[in-house]
Amino acid sequence: MIQHMFKVGQVVRASGTSRNLPSGSFRVLRLLPSTAAGIPLYCVKSEVEMIERVVEQHEIEAASR
Repeated sequence: MIQHMFKVGQVVRASGTSRNLPSGSFRVLRLLPSTAAGIPLYCVKSEVEMIERVVEQHEIEAASR
């Protein structure tokens, strides 16, 4: 099983492979259990939108501020 690589409160952005996320920064709100395939999940919230999204680890990367 793959370990979560991002922490709660960390700012991330959509990776180049993500088609489900708009551009911009997201804050990690919660670490969620991994998928059945062992892929870590995260609950993230955009810095400009009010909705929360669930994303797989490969869909996000650390944002440089």
